[in-house]
Amino acid sequence: MSRRASAPHIVIVGAGPAGSSAATFLAQQGARVTLLERGHFPRDKTCGDGCTPRTLWMLERLGLGTLASTDGTPVDSVHAVSPGGVVWDAAIPARLFGGKASIIPREVLDERLVHRAVQTGATLREGVRVVGLEREGGVPRLRCLGGESLLADVVLGCDGSPSVIRGALGAPDFPAHECAFAIRVYYENVRLSHPRGMGFFWDEALLPAYGWIFPLPGGRANVGLGIRADQLAASSARLPELLDRFCASPRVAAELAGGRRLGRPKGHHLPFGSSARHTTFDQALLLGDAAGFVNPLTGEGIEFALESGAFAAEAVAEAVSAGDLSARGLGGYARRWRTRFRTAFRLNRRLMWAFERPRLLDRVFRTACRDERTRDELIDVISGEATRLSWRFLASVALGR
Repeated sequence: MSRRASAPHIVIVGAGPAGSSAATFLAQQGARVTLLERGHFPRDKTCGDGCTPRTLWMLERLGLGTLASTDGTPVDSVHAVSPGGVVWDAAIPARLFGGKASIIPREVLDERLVHRAVQTGATLREGVRVVGLEREGGVPRLRCLGGESLLADVVLGCDGSPSVIRGALGAPDFPAHECAFAIRVYYENVRLSHPRGMGFFWDEALLPAYGWIFPLPGGRANVGLGIRADQLAASSARLPELLDRFCASPRVAAELAGGRRLGRPKGHHLPFGSSARHTTFDQALLLGDAAGFVNPLTGEGIEFALESGAFAAEAVAEAVSAGDLSARGLGGYARRWRTRFRTAFRLNRRLMWAFERPRLLDRVFRTACRDERTRDELIDVISGEATRLSWRFLASVALGR
């Protein structure tokens, strides 16, 4: 795709991290890229705002390496509290992409990412709401609110969850037990006990939900809570009520003492990566949340969205070179994400069972406080980098050693 005039037209629906990442890499390869966004930048996106070490590595690849320090709060540790009050503090090891993470408000992150895509040659159209996808003589045609339509050689569905493009391609909805709901609210004037740490809290009264407190620039914090969708339905509780209970719990209330809420809480839907299967179609791919690329244990999705954009760009380049834009020709996309994501997603989906059992989680944290190897494996789990647990880890936890 070195000559833009003859390059296929790639239309990307959704200009979040997945869409902007794909647009940047594709434009750098010389593709003609149109990026459609229903909102207008800067715009908020409900999220925990946490950017893992791998996310920062991806930002480096995208040419945004300074963003973590100039527009976010650098963090280098994890502060976690178990249901029984076991406190586990750990530095993020340098072996994980330098040991640095950051909390970057999505209003800032998404705007910087989309500007980078435009800078590399993508065309951004804001205020365009895609309502359907049809095929005209085998060519995808996107229908937009207001009657406009666009033809594309390849469509990338990056429109989150629920996804219009996913539904139009015939991919099934995510089952309730394979997705979650999360809610977050911002606080100002907070003085956190660990201002350079990602705070995770498991309260026995709120299980199976878990909560977080992430530091933001200017004395602010992102405070939120997540719970599996089927468990939320079974509890008959409402997300705002659970968030209020979380913020009123003793340890969290102490962290937020003197702080003030900014605006109303906002919730969002998270499909688990352990249910990601339908991502590749004739002349179309699904990326990010639309594909289900979310860590089942922590709800992290930014790093997977950014990486899926890179994988999609590589697969499209291969398909164009081979002259085959069918699902088979685009098959390199699924091979890439399965190699990178699938094992970690499945492990973290299984670990949810352990993290919902208070006595077991207490034991895990106590063991991690005493044993360096267990601590290293647990930090890999929290950071989303673990693909397996050693027998030593399992034995140490089982025996309480």
